[in-house]
Amino acid sequence: MIEVNVRSISEKVKGQGVDSAFKEHVKILSSSDKIRVFVNSKKIHDILHVHTLDLESSRFMRKYRKHDKKVVVSVHVVPESIEGSLKLPKLAKKIFYSYMLNFYKRADRCVVVNPYFKEELVNLGLDEEKIVFIPNVVASEKFSPVTHEEKLKLRKELNLPLNGFIVVGSGQIQRRKGIDDFVETAERLKDVFFVWLGGFSFGRLMDGYERYKKIVENPPNNLLFTGIVSREEVARYLKASDLFFLPSFHELFPMAVLEAVNCGLPILLRELDIYEEIYFDNYLSGNDTNEFVKRIETLRSNPREYDEWVKRSRKLARIYSPEETLKRWEKLYLDLL
Repeated sequence: MIEVNVRSISEKVKGQGVDSAFKEHVKILSSSDKIRVFVNSKKIHDILHVHTLDLESSRFMRKYRKHDKKVVVSVHVVPESIEGSLKLPKLAKKIFYSYMLNFYKRADRCVVVNPYFKEELVNLGLDEEKIVFIPNVVASEKFSPVTHEEKLKLRKELNLPLNGFIVVGSGQIQRRKGIDDFVETAERLKDVFFVWLGGFSFGRLMDGYERYKKIVENPPNNLLFTGIVSREEVARYLKASDLFFLPSFHELFPMAVLEAVNCGLPILLRELDIYEEIYFDNYLSGNDTNEFVKRIETLRSNPREYDEWVKRSRKLARIYSPEETLKRWEKLYLDLL
C-alpha cells in the first residue's frame, strides 16, 4: 500500500474551507484499499501531501526531498484570492506571494480544485505538467437531504421561522465573499429569512473588518449572523434552509457549495467564469442584487421551478461523488511512485 502523510494546520483557524477540505480528503483516502493514510505524522512516508503553507510544512517538504520522497501540495489559495480577504501591508503581501509561489514550485504535483486555475498558476511560473485537477469532495454523511418534517424539526431547534423561505450563505465575513450584496438582498426581501454561517476567522486582519463588524452587530431583522459554527451546525442550518446563496467575487471550488448540494439545496452564485467549468448548468447565477432578488423570488413562488433546481443540485452531488474522486487520488499517487 502507498503511505501518504497528509499535513495541515488548518484546524488552528476555525470557520474556513481549507480545514473542511483537509478533513474530507483524509476521510476519502481512508476508504481506499490502495492507500494507508497518516495525518501530521513526524515520520517519513512514501508521499507528503500538504494543505497549508506554514513554515513547518515547508521544513517537512525539504525533509522529504532529502530522502528522495514525493511531495504533493493542494492549492487552496492564489494571489488573487488574497485580495478582498486579508488586509496586509504591501511589503508583507509581496513577501507572502513570493513565499507562496516558491512553496508551490517545490512540489512534485500541485493539485488545483478548479481547472480554471491551471492557467493562472502557469502564468505565475509553475510547470503545467505538474498541475493536476482534482475537485473537492464531501464524503461526510452529515450532509444529506432531509424530509419536510425533519426540516421543520431543525428549524424549531435552531429558532428559525417555521414557515416561509429561508436562504443560507456561508464563509468568512469579508468583501470577497459578497457580504454587501447578501445583506442588500436581505434588506430588499423582507419576507424571506436569511442566515449567514461564519465570522471573522482572521479578526482585524480581514478586509473591511470594522465596517462588517457594525453590520453583524446590527443586521436587518430578517438576517441572522451565526458567527463561526462547527461543521455539524453548518449541516443542520443547511438542512433547515431552502436555498444556498453565495455572491462571492472570487472562489476556487467552495466546499460550502458541495455541502449545500449534498443537502439537496438549489444554489445561487455570482456569475463567474470559473463556475462554468465545475458546476456546468446546475446552478443559478446573477451579477447584482437586482438579479439575485429576481432569482430568489422565482424559486420561492414557483414550486415546479424550485424542484427543477433541486434535481440539478442532486445531479451535481453525484458528479462529485466520493467514489469518483477517490479514483483520481489513487491514480495521482500511483503515477508518482
